[in-house]
Amino acid sequence: MWTPAAVKALRQRLGMEVPAFARIVGVDPRTVYRWETGPGHPSGAAEAVLNGLKEKLDKDPSDANDVASFLVGAAAVGGLAYLLVKLLDSLKKGEN
Repeated sequence: MWTPAAVKALRQRLGMEVPAFARIVGVDPRTVYRWETGPGHPSGAAEAVLNGLKEKLDKDPSDANDVASFLVGAAAVGGLAYLLVKLLDSLKKGEN
């Protein structure tokens, strides 16, 4: 389960403000504020996105800027479903 500090740390690793981060995760900014201050925490698709992002950044921390740029573009053109497909594809390619 994601702690408030872990959500905030991931957002900061990406260099994103709450509204942009909320957009790429597919939630309202107020939801991100709740995640970062408690008692709420990510679940479902949002939790899967955060897990994928964390895994990608943990594998190669130098990718943070590239990942953030990709996420903003992906969210703009296709929303959460597009983002999930591209993220999973990216992770799969990284394992080969």
